[in-house]
Amino acid sequence: MARYVILRHEDRTPPRGRAPLLVIRDGWSWLGFVVPLLWLLWHRLWFAAFGVFAASLAIALLAQIPQWASLALPFNLLVGLFVGLEGQGWRIGAARPRGYRLVDVVEADTQEAAELRFADMAGDESFEAPLAAAMVPGRGLAAAEAPDFLFAAPGGVNR
Repeated sequence: MARYVILRHEDRTPPRGRAPLLVIRDGWSWLGFVVPLLWLLWHRLWFAAFGVFAASLAIALLAQIPQWASLALPFNLLVGLFVGLEGQGWRIGAARPRGYRLVDVVEADTQEAAELRFADMAGDESFEAPLAAAMVPGRGLAAAEAPDFLFAAPGGVNR
């Protein structure tokens, strides 16, 4: 089972083009690993995309030096690995300035199953579910806490 982070827009009627509810799978991203720059641009993570572009440019320049050319592939794999591991957390963090707030964390097999599980728990129309510890055992995440998703799973809170 995978963890899905449920985010709700602060306004009941969010600006045009924004969904009232975001469901983001937390965990590994294969596309983020294989094509990190394109994946970041697709998800509108501009600063991270700029950082990956700068790192890729630096690696390409480093590959021009014969002694360092053999390290280009491992460095590119490290960049992809970092984006694959942390990309979903960056998506969750980038939703906060756009007006989304953490509502719940749900374990499910698919995104549709996570949406159904959350809707069942929240009621049909409210989307105001408390962070129920029964959904993800051992989570210990309170609604008022703002976890840092850079190196922690949504189930743990960094201090």
